[in-house]
Amino acid sequence: MKVPLVWLKDYIETTKSAKELAASFTQLGLMLDKPLDDKNVLDLEHRMDRSDWLSMIGCARDLAAFEGIPLKLPKLSRKPGKNGDKDTLIKIDIQTPVVRRFQTRVFKGIKVGDSPAWLVERLKAYGMEPINNIVDITNFVMVEYGQPMHAQDIAKMGGKDITIRKAKSGEKLTTLLGTEVILTSDTHILTSGGKPTVILGIVGGKQTGVTASTTDIILDSGNYDSRVIRKSSRQLKIINETVSRDDKFLDPRVIDLALARATDLILELAGGTYYTNDDYYPSPVLPKTMTLRLSRLDLLSGMNLTLPTVKKILKSLEYSVVEEGEGTLTVEIPYFRTDVEVEDDLVSDILRIYNYTNIPVEPLTTPVPQDLTPPIYRFEERLRDLLVAQGAHEHITSSLVSSIGADEQVVLANALSSDQNALRTHLTPGLKHVLSTYTKHKQTNIQVFEIGKVFRQSQGRYLEGRLLTLASNSPVADSLATLMSSLGIADYQINQQYQIMIGQQVVGTTEPNSYTLVTDTLMPYAKSYTGIVSEFDHFTSLDISLLSPTKVVYADIQQALSTIKVNWHSLSCKSMTKMDDTTNNYLLTITWDASSKTINSDKQIILNTLKEKLGIQSKS
Repeated sequence: MKVPLVWLKDYIETTKSAKELAASFTQLGLMLDKPLDDKNVLDLEHRMDRSDWLSMIGCARDLAAFEGIPLKLPKLSRKPGKNGDKDTLIKIDIQTPVVRRFQTRVFKGIKVGDSPAWLVERLKAYGMEPINNIVDITNFVMVEYGQPMHAQDIAKMGGKDITIRKAKSGEKLTTLLGTEVILTSDTHILTSGGKPTVILGIVGGKQTGVTASTTDIILDSGNYDSRVIRKSSRQLKIINETVSRDDKFLDPRVIDLALARATDLILELAGGTYYTNDDYYPSPVLPKTMTLRLSRLDLLSGMNLTLPTVKKILKSLEYSVVEEGEGTLTVEIPYFRTDVEVEDDLVSDILRIYNYTNIPVEPLTTPVPQDLTPPIYRFEERLRDLLVAQGAHEHITSSLVSSIGADEQVVLANALSSDQNALRTHLTPGLKHVLSTYTKHKQTNIQVFEIGKVFRQSQGRYLEGRLLTLASNSPVADSLATLMSSLGIADYQINQQYQIMIGQQVVGTTEPNSYTLVTDTLMPYAKSYTGIVSEFDHFTSLDISLLSPTKVVYADIQQALSTIKVNWHSLSCKSMTKMDDTTNNYLLTITWDASSKTINSDKQIILNTLKEKLGIQSKS
């Protein structure tokens, strides 16, 4: 969500700089998605659960509560429209349960032209190009309230009707941007006179777009099943500001405010007369209440916040206290807070505004808690370090794949698309797709790997496993050998079925350009590793950059340094980068006890040893 300061200050009075406001937003949970620039625009991260943060007013509301300053909301006239006749009004026919609410208003005798400077300035600051006063108003209100809306030229519609239905496979629509879209039966559309005019919740059509010649428009704003909008936008490959809001769960009640605001602006900037039209709202959303126990707040915060403080914070966020009991507050949830589901959500809101930094910090009086990290995760982290040291690149591919009809494959009942309707049984296909991208860009001798879950079913049971797969566009035998050597495993073999064996135990499989290891099966055979440092111990570290011949692998470095007498605590490889055909750059991290007095002398011994045994030079 982009928040230009020139726009934000319409709702709050503040003298703080963009940097200072960014710090406040960070405390609220809205961190910067991109660094600040000289345009005074805060580019804040997109939170999936907070649909209200996709509006300027939503961001300003939280900031005002945090800063303890008043929130200035637009004054809405809410004047009722005139009653039209059959020649004025547009008949609305909803033929799908996807629509939760659809409200329309008709404007006649408007004058389309350029927008005023203040409106142009705010849209440009947000990153939108102004088009005309009507289109600009719909975009402005969408960003202001987080509620998309759309205007159509009535004269260009196929009739005095709007029908919302599923598209017929093969129907076409040219969007406002001039792109022709071939619709599928999964897509929902607005039609007039039987012809598509708008893709529901996604984009308008060019045919009924508002232009300089437009005099009569119908303005609509709707609330739809976000899952359907999300699926359709992905299928059609259309992602825009409208979609980013309609594919979240918006509350239908915001439509009243957004249309009232748009109506005031249209009458002010374009003139004309406004008529009430249809408001399809079959199941109105009722206000939701929730009870907060002050004891729960005290338990989670470690503080005893006073009742007046709690009520003040809740009021600043537009919660309404409807009942006050013995140690409890029952509040009405604001319409825009669709994310508040449980009591702890209220606690989180209170602590955000109170400011987490104000929670007192006391020294631990109990023993340091035990490290509960499962051993398999530590082992897999060790595998990652070793493969990165070889120059391999880690990738994380999707767990969702296309079903191949195999009995063991887990097929999803509620898949969003046909090409991602099952869970993967192997990691190799995803990595080979990654390799094809490298090959396309003429990158050769590349190794990629992934450590992740695979899934299958057997006899009615759903099973998960954890695998390591390394793939390359060149042979991988040396990589496997180096990895096994680094783990202290010297007695592995590959049988005629290309299974990797340790004794009688199968630990993986191999092909010429890839290998796969079952991590939990491999772990017991690996020698103990002492390079993991507890976060509660006190160590100091030193990074050493080395230029090494390409024939030298990380296992060689480990072997060369295994016999020297230095007082280090651990050795690890941060990265390996290929400099040219003859030289690799290794970045090693070495840790010592913080009290060590031999760090400089130990470093010199390390460098001398690597130079003498392996021809490795220190990179100055």
